[in-house]
This record gives sequence, C-alpha cells and structure tokens, in this order.
Amino acid sequence: MGIPLLLASCGDTGGPTAAISRTGHAATTTTSAISTTTTTTQPPLPITPITWTQCNGSLQCGTLIVPLDYDHPQGGTIGIAVERHLADDPAQRIGSLVINPGGPGVSGIDDFVNELDTLTPPLLDDFDVVTFDPRGVQRSDPVTCGETPGAAPGPLPDPVPQNAAAQKSVIANMHQFAADCEKASGAILPYVGTVDVAQDLDRLRQALGDSGLTYMGQSYGTLLGATYAQLFPTHIRAMVLDSAIDPALSFSQLTLGQAEGFEGVLVSFFSWCAATTSCAWRPAGDATTALLALIARSRTSPTAAGNGRTAGPGELYNALLAGLYSESDWPELGSALAADTAGDGAQVVAMSDHYAMDGSTNGSDAGEAIDCLDHPASRELAAYAQLANVFAQSAPVFGPLLAWGEAGCAVWPVPPTRTPAPATAPGSPPIVVIGTTQDPATPYAWSVSLAGELSKGDLLTVNGSDHVSYFYSACVRAYVQGYFISLTVPPVGATCSD
Repeated sequence: MGIPLLLASCGDTGGPTAAISRTGHAATTTTSAISTTTTTTQPPLPITPITWTQCNGSLQCGTLIVPLDYDHPQGGTIGIAVERHLADDPAQRIGSLVINPGGPGVSGIDDFVNELDTLTPPLLDDFDVVTFDPRGVQRSDPVTCGETPGAAPGPLPDPVPQNAAAQKSVIANMHQFAADCEKASGAILPYVGTVDVAQDLDRLRQALGDSGLTYMGQSYGTLLGATYAQLFPTHIRAMVLDSAIDPALSFSQLTLGQAEGFEGVLVSFFSWCAATTSCAWRPAGDATTALLALIARSRTSPTAAGNGRTAGPGELYNALLAGLYSESDWPELGSALAADTAGDGAQVVAMSDHYAMDGSTNGSDAGEAIDCLDHPASRELAAYAQLANVFAQSAPVFGPLLAWGEAGCAVWPVPPTRTPAPATAPGSPPIVVIGTTQDPATPYAWSVSLAGELSKGDLLTVNGSDHVSYFYSACVRAYVQGYFISLTVPPVGATCSD
C-alpha cells in the first residue's frame, strides 16, 4: 500500500503496518470545495438521542446514529462510538468540549486518557469532555482491508523502490491492497471522508444539546475542524486548531511540506546528537549520508532483531518517524540507530511496532481510506518515480518516502470527495489556530495560512519543535483555557514556547 499523510497527533502516532503513515460518491456539498448548502432532496434523518451507559470507570459511552450517505439520508445508517467525561463541577457547566486527537484513522476513544490527563482542571470542571471514533475507525463501522488484527507482525516492504522492478512490485502491492479494501469494506469505503465526518460532528453537537460547537482539533483534527467551519460557520461557539493543515494545499504540496518538515527536524536531531553525550549514534562524516547508507544496507542485509524479526528499510523509516515527533524521543532514536548500526535491530523494530500500532487496530486501513477521499492524487503512476527525485532535492531522506506515499491513492477504488480550497468560514466567531515554528508533521506555514484564510482566524505561535503544542506548553494550555471558558482570544502576535 502507499504512504499517506503523516498526520497523527502526539496522542497517537500510528501508521500502517504495510508501509508508513501519518498521513464513489460525490461530496454532499461543494462550493470550490465545500458549501453550506446541500443537494439532498430527501428529508434529513431526525437526530436520535444518545443513550449513555457507564464505561471505563467514571466515563460514559454511547452511540450516535448517522446517515451512511448524506446525499441519501433515508438510506442506511451507521453508529458512531462516543465517549464522554462529565463536567466535574455541574453547577459551572458551560457545555460540551469535543476533541479530535488527529490521525486520520486514530481512535478518539483509545486516545481519550491522554486528553483527560492533559486538560486543565478548569476545563474539566466546566465542560463535558467528549470524543469519538470517526466513521470507518475502530468502533465506528471500521474499514478493514483483509488483515488479521493482532497477527504477529511480518517484515515491512521497502516503501522507497530503488529500481524499475521494485517500483513494479510496489505498485502491484498497492493495487492488491486497494482491491482487498474494496472487497472487505466496499459498502462504507466511499463515505469515510472528512466532509462526511464534519456532518457527523454537527449531528453530535445537536445530540449533545449544544447550540454552538466547542471543539479542539489536533493535527488531522484541524482539517476536520476547518471543514466543519466552512460547512457550519454559524454553529460554532469556540474552536481551537492545534498544528494545523492548510486545506487549500494539493496532495503534493502537503506531502512535500511534511517531507521538508521532518527533514528539518532530522537535521536538528543530527546536530543534537553531535553535541551531547545523551545520543548514542555518532556516525563518521555527514550524518545524512550515513543514515541513507544504513537504510541502503538494510535493503540487502536487514538487521537481526530477535524472535525471527529483522529491521529492514520499512522498520527504519517507521522508527525515524516515531522518534522525530517530539524532542523527548530523540535519545531513544539515537540509541536505536546506534544499536542497528552495530547489528542489533531490536530497538528499531520496537519503535516501528509502536508507531504501526502492532496491527491491533484498523488505523492504517482507515487512514489510507480517509486520506484518499480527502486528497486528490494524480493517477499517472509513472510520474511518482520522478516526483520522488524532485522531493529528494530538498528532503533526501523523507522526500522519496512521502512522494511514493501519494501513489497509494492513485489506485484507490473510489474517487475523492473533498477538493482543496481555502477555509474562509464566513460568519464564524473567532477561531484560534496554533502553529509551532519547527513542527515536523504540520509545518508552521500551514497554520499561518489557515489563520489568514479564515474570516476570523487568530494565530498563536509556539517557538519549538514538538507536534501538537497543547501537550507540551503550559502557556498554550493557559491561552486555550481562557478562550474556551471566557471566549477571550490570545492577543495579536502572542507567542509561547513548548
């Protein structure tokens, strides 16, 4: 399969087991990309109240019933799994705060403990905190592509083919993966895009009894938030978009931006390694050359990792991505690279398995399905080798990886349902966009652009290199708390550090 956008948040950095990630029907609504009017001729499906039951200790779980196809809402329905933490101070309750932790393909319910552990006490006092598994993900009619969940991981294929024969093999695997997805999940595959999820989000708002949505989207969750804002600008109470995606960018612009973002953080990692005893990997000569040589060696001689496992190029790329989302993971990455160089791939495999979620969820399958509906890709398969060469000029390690990642959507069995376009959200209240200056996964420029596109976008800049700054910066959490509770936006030019 291909390697879609690498958009997982710090709450969960999952990616596909067959490569590396993180990333039909017509869109229900389109104006350039999205409009607030629909083409539906059938009456809308009534909002069904959520029946809540106690789960996971003091939490509550329920199911939101939504149309499978918003163009034909009287047809089939699906259930969206929802979980909430009730306000600790009911007398001060303002409403519900809905969180999407990123992805695409990440389960909000699986991530919920990370969010609850990070939210400030006043937010926990004043809001019912709500999350959900988006359609196609985990508990919400999951997309599956024929794998056996929980099966022992096998060796990953090389995601960056080096010659014509390898390219032919990779493309054949992509075709097979797409066919397997269509066979196993064809009924839902056309309906899991972000435009559909945004409409689910508005039905969730109504089912929760909120006149306006209070929402925090992280990483991919910012694309969901921007899509919702464009569709339902007057249905928003407050919205925070942390580590934003620019919805106006093409697939290739997004993947190149991510490749250059990860490459920039990789260079910072190299500098840190050379300057500190906390890094075990100290290659001779140029670090980029040494890393590319290590990956090349793994293609012909994968490193033994114990228990019959080996660390090949797929595992190395996974480990690199896992180690670059946050500076706190740099020592582990340095140790893994040093061990692999010395002939022990166990640490690389462990990091790769963690990044790929051990195949225990459907995150990789759902992520591919969502990305391919959200981001139109060129169908000219012969162009991807050249694209890889072009991307390699500015991102020699990650450029070819992400260029080939687009190719998975070139063979996808259903067409995209979202068209790239600016999110303007006319009539919305102020929306706070948070961007980190050296974010590897969602470059700072994307947050700047999105804040400028929105009719009332307010940019909060974070000086640092961690992805999704809410988890790392007390300053960011203070601004978000004040905004959600009192609707006070950060002052113009406000900055924080992570």
